[in-house]
Amino acid sequence: MASLAGKPEDRMKLWKGERLFQIGFAVLVAVLVLAPPFLRSYHKRLLTEILIWGLFALAFDIIYGYTGMLSFGQALFFGVGAYGMAIPILRWDLNLWVALLFAVIASIAFAWPIGYFAVKVSGAYFVIITIIFSLIFFFIALDWRWLTGGDNGLTLTAPSIPLGNWKLSLVDPLTNYYFVLALVLACYLITRRIVASPLGKAFQAIRENEDRARVIGYKVERFKLISYIISGAISGLSGALYAATSRYANVDFLHWTVSGDAVVWTLVGGAGTLIGPMIGSGLLIVFEDYVSSWFKNYPIIVGILVIGVVITAPQGIVGLLRERFGRKER
Repeated sequence: MASLAGKPEDRMKLWKGERLFQIGFAVLVAVLVLAPPFLRSYHKRLLTEILIWGLFALAFDIIYGYTGMLSFGQALFFGVGAYGMAIPILRWDLNLWVALLFAVIASIAFAWPIGYFAVKVSGAYFVIITIIFSLIFFFIALDWRWLTGGDNGLTLTAPSIPLGNWKLSLVDPLTNYYFVLALVLACYLITRRIVASPLGKAFQAIRENEDRARVIGYKVERFKLISYIISGAISGLSGALYAATSRYANVDFLHWTVSGDAVVWTLVGGAGTLIGPMIGSGLLIVFEDYVSSWFKNYPIIVGILVIGVVITAPQGIVGLLRERFGRKER
């Protein structure tokens, strides 16, 4: 019997849905590229932060939406990335590219051994162990004031982007925005390529049924570890971009509660979609920014909104659109 996805009408639906997604993505990129010069400085910085937090949510989606591991420890790598950017610039006077590379490598250096132990368990035990690791390093960073600055954190001057004989300062909000946008788009395209590859299909097989994936020959722990490292590296990059943008790094970035934001953004936007968590982070950050300007207890309204979205669209906003336009995965 021919599969449902093999019928001509379903192939046409799939093609139309993919085409619609490509058009929507192109329009979104065009807006992100063309609109900022006409925005005020505050809105440029807000949009820059949305891109950074969206990248952090994308990193979480790799490990949760595609591999099925709920982690509350991604904040650890975000914080390591932030300090990995701040310390080389502040203490060693390194340039931006070297500091950025150092931040990503430092995040991988943390994610590899932590992931090695964490992926040996699953379910609630995995959640607990990621929180424990996050808390351990949070308290270590809090105690090592000589390195991290403790509660006060580290403040650095705005780094410059070395481009041959030219140097572009990130003091300019527009320059900083386009710098972040270029790296976020590059990460998104690379990650999209990864999840569409055989490696990404292995992640999804583990998410759907870990035991079955193990039976057919997948080395489950190895693939989980790879997913964990990729997620940690991107989380570290987002932390480095945040430190470069805000010119600040603090131990609070390491706390597991920061990961909770990524969880909420992913659920609202749509897990297992990459673009969904980024859209979820953008919508909620803008909504919080608007509501907080006139209502002191704005988290109540934000919570009600999140509950409403989760109830009406359990698969998230992007998941709902996929279902609406027939773009379901085979």
